This record gives sequence, structure tokens and C-alpha cells, in this order.
Amino acid sequence: MTIMLWTLVFVAAIGFFAFQMKGRIIVLLKARRDDGRDYSRATWGKRLKNMMVYGVFQKKFFRGEQPAGIMHVIVFWGFTVLSLQVITMFTRGWFPNFALPFLSIHFLGGPYALLKDVFQISVMAGVLLGLYRWTISKPKRLFGILPAEEKLHKQSHFEAKLILTFIFTIMLSGFLYDAGRLVVHQTDMDVIAEAKWQPITALIAGLLPNNIEQADRVAQLAWWVHNLIILAFLNLLPRSKHFHIITAMANVFLGRIEPKGRLHKKDYTADGAIFGRSQINQFSWKQVLDMYSCTECGRCSAVCPAAATGKALAPRQFLLNLRDSLYENQNNIIAGKTEFDTVVGDGKAVIDEVVWSCVTCRACEEACPVNIEYVDKIVDIRQHLTQEASRFPSELNRTFQGLERNSNPWGISSAERFAWADGLNVPTMAENSKAEYLYYVGCGGCFDNNHKKSAQALTKILNESKVSYAVLGSEETCNGETARRLGNEYLFQSMAETLTQKINSYGAKKIITNCPHCFNTLKNDYPEMGGNWEVHNASDFVNNLVSDGKLKVKNDMNKRVVYHDSCYNARYNDVVEQPRDLIQKVTGQNAIEMTMNKKEATCCGAGGGMMWMEEKKEQRVNMMRTDQALEQKPDVIGVSCPFCRVMMSSGVNEKGLGEQVQVMDVMEMVAQNMEVTPKA
Repeated sequence: MTIMLWTLVFVAAIGFFAFQMKGRIIVLLKARRDDGRDYSRATWGKRLKNMMVYGVFQKKFFRGEQPAGIMHVIVFWGFTVLSLQVITMFTRGWFPNFALPFLSIHFLGGPYALLKDVFQISVMAGVLLGLYRWTISKPKRLFGILPAEEKLHKQSHFEAKLILTFIFTIMLSGFLYDAGRLVVHQTDMDVIAEAKWQPITALIAGLLPNNIEQADRVAQLAWWVHNLIILAFLNLLPRSKHFHIITAMANVFLGRIEPKGRLHKKDYTADGAIFGRSQINQFSWKQVLDMYSCTECGRCSAVCPAAATGKALAPRQFLLNLRDSLYENQNNIIAGKTEFDTVVGDGKAVIDEVVWSCVTCRACEEACPVNIEYVDKIVDIRQHLTQEASRFPSELNRTFQGLERNSNPWGISSAERFAWADGLNVPTMAENSKAEYLYYVGCGGCFDNNHKKSAQALTKILNESKVSYAVLGSEETCNGETARRLGNEYLFQSMAETLTQKINSYGAKKIITNCPHCFNTLKNDYPEMGGNWEVHNASDFVNNLVSDGKLKVKNDMNKRVVYHDSCYNARYNDVVEQPRDLIQKVTGQNAIEMTMNKKEATCCGAGGGMMWMEEKKEQRVNMMRTDQALEQKPDVIGVSCPFCRVMMSSGVNEKGLGEQVQVMDVMEMVAQNMEVTPKA
């Protein structure tokens, strides 16, 4: 009778689970395949490494808020270890004495029994901590009380408590089942030997009635409770945030292995090509998998500068709104419907303000434990708004016109592009096409009055180090980074084609640039545009010059320097220590660190085209970051980016501290403190 009942329950539960999974899988398979990613077997080595680091060993949970991260690691590993126990208990529904061969007491059974005891009690402790967080301490990250997350689903609160209760009960029933079996089989020598490896289970067994019939009833009840909850849990997964238990490992494995800063080139001439993404059926299959894999932990929103300053964007809510729209339209997608209502606009899943609040800093992606990507979705939606709907912030009209007419977002005459080098000995490629390095100055170094000093400083460094270099001078054009991040992909491709042809016409193979945005675009985006060059970040390049003895610097810059990391240096391209090394070399002391630093640094507020837009809220991102810098009472705020320089300078001046606190590019610090060889 028990076997028949168990068989019916098991088949019904697995059948319903398969039915739910079928719908989710069909939607995934019907999603677009136009993300330009390489999923060939040649990439599997890197993918397996990512899966081990981020999936199996849960690397990102050891960063950020604790002990919440450690709690998740314990629960994850607990379920991994106890999966063998689940297989055993399920199979005993048909074969009461079943045991996995390698888990006999004469092989690995004893050590596994001890491991099982340790993890079961650890998971129970972790669950109690989780329940405490959800019912008593209520951290902001979980409850979505950031201004942009007011609509966070209330059912997720109930669901979280329910799942935690499920997990606790599964662990407790596992203990009771094993304890009952110890009493029932107390004369079995193998069971006696096993009990020595199970101190907690043995302790619980001592609390049970020393009556075989009663102990057997406890074990049978615990067996049913354990298995039924697992089956209920299984069927809840596809309908809840815990779907990530099924999809997260695949999401990590299939995640980005291309450069973090690369945006895929869109081929608008291909069959079925679209201008960005505006309908829920237009997102790529990997973007759909991202939606499936969100754990709703809120780590992304907790580090988002837009959310922190009261903007409409909170990455978690942005993704959940898309996911909900996907679920609502699942049947229509399966039925083959091709036209859907837009997901972006007033009253839609994503309002325009959400899309235009993003600074593309990647803090959300760096924080996400399952490597969900947000920036590509934001830019894809911007491409629709810019190129198809012509719906973008009005101030961007001037930016786009400046890029189209004068090849710079300021709109300054292109004839002024080489004026920054007046009076300096700066060679051009036209004069010296055999130069080993092309110094690509970028629009910031050419047109921003403050950042011109950085360009001038770098040329002095290169001259002193006797580096063979040249610039394009008046022939230089913008690389189009701003246009691409703002969604004007067509304009970007046009500008990229022009610049690529110009650089290649001189046969340049190596490029140096002192702008993180230019560096990221030339290094990561341009290979798809025909620009296959060796691109060097100025901080890295100059740091090597000093280390190699080609440039000598004095370490007597007696100023307190706090360093601000550019997002496109640190998070996008792993340029973290090089500028700090240079600061240490010119000051004789380490750079002072803000609370949020390196790959966890807060954005200056200019990325993603925000440099050219007006923030609509009272608190601005650059002021928040300026406050973080000023907390360290610096003499100098060090930067390595023209946009960061503008935003931090603006913040310092607005605080009325422009006379007391300097904002300096690291190249300026080096140039001012290098030992200059006397002219013969």
C-alpha cells in the first residue's frame, strides 16, 4: 500500500513539474539567437572555470553583506551534500533497505554520515538566521524599500519565509528519520557503527521512545514529511524566485566570457534584424535565462548609484518587471505569436526614466552572485528608444548633433581638436607614420579644458621616456563610445568605421589612451569593427615605464591623495592597482581608500552618456561620490578619466572646496614629479 501511494504521489509531482518546465523551456528555445556570443565547445574550458568559481564555490557570496553570504553558501553546500540523502530516502519508497553502494559503513558511509550531521545542523542554523532577517531585522536589501523598488512583490516576502520553513523542516525530518532508524535497528552492528559517526542524530535518537514500534512510526512520518516537502518545493521552483536553483548554474556556465566591456555589433542588414529590443519576445535566449535566474537578493540594487540617489532604476526591479512580462506572455510566445505590446513606456513594464537613469557602471553585474547581465538589456532598450521610437532626453539632441557634425559630444569645431598641443613637441602620424605607438587622445583630452592638462602631461611623460609615439592630431575623430552607450548604434558604427579606416591607413598596431571609455571601446568593441590593435591603458603603460627604469619619478609629492576608480577602468577592464602604484611612487605612500573602492567603487555619475544628461533628482550621483571622497579629508582627489574629472571637480566646487581640494589626473601627478633629463 505504501509503495503504491508513494508511486502515485511521486509520478504526479514529477509529472506536474515536467509540465511547468516544458513551458519555461519552450519560451527559452523560442527566444532570439542574435546576441553574438560564442557558445562553441572551444569556450567550455573558460565556462567550466566560471561555473566552478561562481557557481560551485560561490565566490561572490564571500563579498559584501555578511553573514548573509556565508549563510547562503552553507545552505547551498548543505543541499549539495544532502542530495545523496534525498536519493536514498526517495528510493526507499520502493526498496526499504536501499543504500548507495559507496555509502556503506565499510566504505564512505561513516564519513558521509558525519558530514551529513554537520551540514544538516549548519543549514538549520542558517535558516534560523534567514528567518530572523526576514521577520525581525528586515534589511533594506531584501525588502526593496529603496525608492525605485516600491513595487517589489510582496508575495516574495511570504515565499521566502515559506521556503526557509520548508528547508528547516527537510533538515529536521532528515534527523528524525535517521534517529528513528537508529532505534529500530539498534542491534544491527552496521547501524551501531554508523551511529558513532552521527553524534547529533544519536543525540536525537536518545530522546525518542526506546520502543521499536513507536520509533518506526516517527521514522515513517519523518520520511513522508521529508519527501513530500521536497516534491512540493520542486514544483514551487518554476513559479518562484527559487527557479534559480535550477537555472543559476547554467546561467553562470553560459555567461559572458567575452571582454566585460564589449557590446555586440548589431547587423541591421540581417534577416529579422531589429532596432534594439522593445517587445518581450525580442530578448535573446541568454537574456531570458537571466530573467529566470534572478534570486531577488537585491545585491544589484544595493550597489546601484541610480537607486541610491532616488532614481527610477533599481536593477532588481527592472529585471523582475521584464520577467513578469515574460511569464504573462508565455502562452502567446508558445503559440507562435510574433507581435506583442512594447515593454517600455508609460504604464509599461519599464518606464523610460528607468532606462535613462543607468550609468552603465556594471556595479550590479559585479555584485550579482549568478552573473546576471543588466547593461546589455539597458542599452538594447535604449537602441529602440533612440533609433526606432526617437524618444530620448531632449538634451541628447545636441550631443548627437555634435557627434555627427563635429565628431565630439561637445559640438566644438573639429578644427580645434589639436589645439591642446599648441607649443608642445607632439609628433603626428602624418609626420611620423613609423611611430611604434599611436597616442589616441580622445575627445576629453582634446576639448575639455581641465583634461587637456592630462593629455599634455602624458605627452611629456612619453617624450621624457623616449617612447616612439605619434598622434592623429586634427585627423583624429571620436570613437563613438557615447553614441553606442546612448543607444545610437547606427551612429556608433558609422563613426567606428571612419576611425578604423584612418588608424589602419597608417598601419598602426599599438595604441595608448588615457581615457577609460576610449580604452574600453578601442580594446573591446573595435575588433568587431576591423580594429585589431594592441591597446594600452595609460596608467598601466606609464607604471611599466617607471618599473622598467625608463622613467624616473621623485616620491616627494607631499599631499594626501584619495583615489577614485573609474568604472571603465576597474570593473570593465581590471585596471585597479596600476594607478595606485603610480600614486605610491610619486607620494611615497599608498593612496587613501574610500569606503567604496576598486571594483566596488561608486560611479562618478557620468557613464552611459549621463555626462550629457541632466539628473532629474535632487541628489546627484557625483555629489554622493564627492562626499565619499571628502570623508577622507584629502588634499587631492586622484582620477584617471576625463568624465570622472569633470564630475568630481563639479562636486568639489559645489561644496565650495575648490581652493582646498584639487582634482588631478594621475598622469599630471607623474608629470609634475618626474625627473627631467637636462637638455644638452
